[in-house]
Amino acid sequence: MTLFVPEIPKIDPEKTPNLLAGAASPLWLVFGGAAMAGATWWWWTARWREAVNVEALMAPTLAPKPEPAPPPVIEPVAEAPVLALAPVEDVEPAPVAAVAEVAETVEALAAETLETAKTAAEPVVEAIVETVEAAADDLTLLTGIGPKLSASLAELGVTRFAQIAAWGPEELADFDAKLNLRGRADRDGWVAQAKRLTAEA
Repeated sequence: MTLFVPEIPKIDPEKTPNLLAGAASPLWLVFGGAAMAGATWWWWTARWREAVNVEALMAPTLAPKPEPAPPPVIEPVAEAPVLALAPVEDVEPAPVAAVAEVAETVEALAAETLETAKTAAEPVVEAIVETVEAAADDLTLLTGIGPKLSASLAELGVTRFAQIAAWGPEELADFDAKLNLRGRADRDGWVAQAKRLTAEA
């Protein structure tokens, strides 16, 4: 038995159209679709990239002006009633001696009040001076002391550079233990810094 195989004519490369091998690839469709999608997205979002006057968008819509209120009606005032005054009786003038006596008494009281005010003001002035002198220093000027540590020192009664400058090794170790500083006060030289700042003040 013989098989019938049809004969396929040979393709002549000179006669066939010259196509690039890549032109028939399905990837070109994917690349083309991506390019189209990108161009469409750019065109669609172009309106969002435009400059917008936000103040004009946020301004309230103009409402018609309300009509002005009618002017208030002022009623005429009735005549004020006239008070009838009782006749004034003649008063005898006070004797000059009594007036002079009252004047001397007033002068004596004024002098006493002035003396009392001066003596009472001295302790107040001294207290004000002591308060100003005892005002808290800004301990955060010392290297190693921040706002939290400054507040902790204030709770323990330390608010002045002079107090820190007066610390000896025992006080330094005591505050180091109370505040869990692990030797920071000694490393940063708080006592020396406080002495310098106290001398500058």
